[in-house]
Amino acid sequence: MIDYTEPLQIMNRSLIVSKLKNYVKSKNLISNQRDLEKYNKDWRGFYNFNSICAIFPETVEEIQKILIFCNNNNIKIVPQAGNTSLTGASVPSQHDHEVILNINKMNKIIEIDKNNLSVTTEAGVCLDDVKDYADKNNFYFPISLSSSGSCLIGGNIATNAGGINALKYGSMRDNVIGIEVVLADGSLINSMSSMKKNNTGYDLKNIFCGSEGTLGIVTKAILRVYPKPTDYFHCFFAFNSIQENINLFQKIRGVFGDKLESAEIIPDIAIELSIKHGFLTRSFFSKKFSSFLLCKFSLFENKETFEKFFLDKITKFNNKFEDVIFPQSLQQENNFWKFRDDLVEAYKLEGKYITNDISLPLNSLLKFIDVATKKINKVVYGTQIYSFGHLGDGNIHFNLIEPVNYEGNFNNARSEIYEIVNDLVEDFGGSFSAEHGIGLIKKKSLLKYKSFNELNLMKKIKHALDPNNILNPGKIFDLK
Repeated sequence: MIDYTEPLQIMNRSLIVSKLKNYVKSKNLISNQRDLEKYNKDWRGFYNFNSICAIFPETVEEIQKILIFCNNNNIKIVPQAGNTSLTGASVPSQHDHEVILNINKMNKIIEIDKNNLSVTTEAGVCLDDVKDYADKNNFYFPISLSSSGSCLIGGNIATNAGGINALKYGSMRDNVIGIEVVLADGSLINSMSSMKKNNTGYDLKNIFCGSEGTLGIVTKAILRVYPKPTDYFHCFFAFNSIQENINLFQKIRGVFGDKLESAEIIPDIAIELSIKHGFLTRSFFSKKFSSFLLCKFSLFENKETFEKFFLDKITKFNNKFEDVIFPQSLQQENNFWKFRDDLVEAYKLEGKYITNDISLPLNSLLKFIDVATKKINKVVYGTQIYSFGHLGDGNIHFNLIEPVNYEGNFNNARSEIYEIVNDLVEDFGGSFSAEHGIGLIKKKSLLKYKSFNELNLMKKIKHALDPNNILNPGKIFDLK
């Protein structure tokens, strides 16, 4: 155990790099700034501070040694997985101040427990690899993200990742059964019980889910897997208004319950920009509509039987939608969901953009969009509203694109627009961060909207687990 009464030392960059080389293989530490670029820079390109170096441990023991050394010498660490964070949580927060500790070398899937419906994996395993491994064993791991081909399990846990299937399966926190974590002083917390019922005091694993690397470094996890559906049923609805969209969703949810796995609300501008930027050749629909709902149902029954039941029910709602498409092949199904993934890339090609990851009660969604749109247009007239997301759990990505032929700098309005959106979200009883976390970009919002007692308790937990503040300092909140 480290004696925190000893004075912390200050080392220069070259000495830090030299000392850290003792704890990993030589190939697993890089300090050249050109090689570090992809680790220093966040996914959106908002932050790009130089790190001291990046280190890639292969074992828990290596991580423990690195943390003991860094904690003794007050060397700050940025825990990093796939570096797909949308809030700047996984990159340095200032120049030449932090060491990146990347877990992508810890990439083994250890075992699947078919009796207890779980899979044990190291934290550096790619999300898609876990999903594929479960699938090959005739099970299903439900977390589904647009970054699933590059994000890692440790990062998914640290950010409590959500995604399109949270409607039925919840977020990452709901799918973590056990966890192994290394604390700032090198202590190993092994909470790897595979029992779903384990009522033995505080549920320590949940402290680390959503902590964004500020409390410890996740090294292993036991994840919940589910019986693999025998088939899926997909449908794509079109509406003349968002309210019609919400109304039909509520009807579908009421009739089909947890068979409904995903329900994605999509605006007409998403189809327009996907065509413009080459992600689609034409619209799925023959006419123009203002709002769409893409649904997926997981089945444990004959697909044809379900389809007949579905059509019988949905015809009774025919005044609730304008058109509907049922894919006639696996390729058509895949095209629907590829479009859903690609629409994120489509708006990025249109110009400067401002993103908001919010959640709202469904009965407030339409009013929020109306009021927010009017207020934002007073700041930058003609702002394009690109609002899409997970209608099933109220998580909307209320994104904004600069006006066509805009001559100003849209980014200059970012702070004012954030404040408008977040104030309204608070007024309507929602959350200004539904699934992306806080990181660097939402710290001011957390300070404004989180109660003093909640923030104070969070800081006490941080101080208890990381008294020298070496793990991801400056993320979520500042310690003073």
